[in-house]
Amino acid sequence: MNFVFVDWLVVFIYAVTVLTVGLYIVKKPKTSEGYFLANRQLRWPLIGASMLVSNISAEHFVGLAGLGFAVGWAAASYEVSAIFCMIPLVVIFLPFFIKTKVFTVPEFLERRLSPGSRTMYSLYMIILSVVQKVSIALWAAGLVFHQLMGWHPMTVIAVIALVVAVYTMKGGLTAVVYTDFIQTTVLIVAGIILMVKGLQATGGPSALIVALPEGKLHMMRPITDPEIPWLGFWVGMMIAASANWSTDQVLVQRVLAARDLNEGKKGVVFCQFLKLLTPFILILPGLMAYVLFRDSIHSPDEAYPTLLMNLMPHGLLGLTIAGIAAALMGHLSATFNSIATMFTRDFYIKWRPDADHQRQIAVGRIAVLIVAVLGIAWVPIINQFEFLWSYLARISVYLMIPYAVVFFGTVLWKRANSQGAWAAVIMGLLLTPIMMVDSQIHFIPVLRDIDIMRPYLNSSLINLGLCALALVLVSLMTPPPPKDKVAETTLVWGDLLKKREHTPRVPIINDYRPWFVLVILIAAAVVYITR
Repeated sequence: MNFVFVDWLVVFIYAVTVLTVGLYIVKKPKTSEGYFLANRQLRWPLIGASMLVSNISAEHFVGLAGLGFAVGWAAASYEVSAIFCMIPLVVIFLPFFIKTKVFTVPEFLERRLSPGSRTMYSLYMIILSVVQKVSIALWAAGLVFHQLMGWHPMTVIAVIALVVAVYTMKGGLTAVVYTDFIQTTVLIVAGIILMVKGLQATGGPSALIVALPEGKLHMMRPITDPEIPWLGFWVGMMIAASANWSTDQVLVQRVLAARDLNEGKKGVVFCQFLKLLTPFILILPGLMAYVLFRDSIHSPDEAYPTLLMNLMPHGLLGLTIAGIAAALMGHLSATFNSIATMFTRDFYIKWRPDADHQRQIAVGRIAVLIVAVLGIAWVPIINQFEFLWSYLARISVYLMIPYAVVFFGTVLWKRANSQGAWAAVIMGLLLTPIMMVDSQIHFIPVLRDIDIMRPYLNSSLINLGLCALALVLVSLMTPPPPKDKVAETTLVWGDLLKKREHTPRVPIINDYRPWFVLVILIAAAVVYITR
């Protein structure tokens, strides 16, 4: 479907609005705390909206719709499970982050373990962000705009990366969260409109359910399912994803910038409620594309673009494209800003501790440009995988498991020390390339010959077990950590209960706890009903 004037007008209005806010309305920050953490004054609506769009990008529109097309409603597991994965952030990690007033998650790791642990994790997350976030988001955007508009993918990738880099470099986190709020609104509105149009085309929810094969209707998949086996997903992926939501700088940075702890927790809960919408605006299009166009779709990643080209009228097509662009730009700006923060605070400041605020900001801006270039360079690697979400899920679970063990182990267990953490990370880094290759060609006899172990999410439990074993054994064989390392960085359950007893009462609208419980119950009901 070709764009007409009204489509271009909608996209133009969106682009002008975002760039005006990002470049002109948001004031240029004067301090490093203002540039990287918005002066720690963010309120919960901005935090929650920014967390959502930091997590969702063009690859979610393409990848999750493609996975929905391929495996059915089970793909919704990734979005619904995210609500449960935010629980550790609210209950365990966020109080430590706010109390210690860290700029970055790796900085917290230094306080708990050692300076080397901070450097290693920061480098790890920078590399992971380039290969997992920036490059995938750009590749997915190139695919969508090529199929819809006929534009050359690399041209799209380069232009979008440059535009986002420009306003991120100028305004820092403040520009990011304000533009994210606009982009979240556009993303959700566009997604809901496409969902409604798709349901109309299929004859409504009941007709859609009848038209789908039985195997595509349930969230829970068999234990031997190649993509979403229930064992590997609800154990291995959940642990890795929980660590990701709690320790990924891209997601956590807007919470670190919260005005106070309660504001940060309310922001996370708001993000959880927004996440309830994403299965219906991201997965459902894949199911509708299966019913309507499965004979003309040759690859799962074509499901979302095909639905757009055939269902959306002019004007709404422009709005939907703006929604995809909103997700992409919000995700990229968040990633650029967070990587710049880690590079500046975890590396440059170590090298130049006397650097003034303006020098730190300048270094952060240079880091944004470098990351944009590296993300573009990695794009061709993604084409080697069957479909987009397969690549994303594999690299996420394998690379996050060792640090999931490190963060949960060190925050929940006082005896865990720096040597044990290093052992877990080294174990994970040794296993990751082997398991990534085996997930494609199945060359390891034990994993190949046992049906339950063939799905990569099930075999990832081996990584989890070996990394945890390395942490425990090496920690027990070496001296315990100094008391000052665990005093304010390790959870004490008894103290947690005492603090709850003395928590002052606040009006229900301002108390995150009832809303926190409600959103978890709703998510649990969705899983149970569609299991």
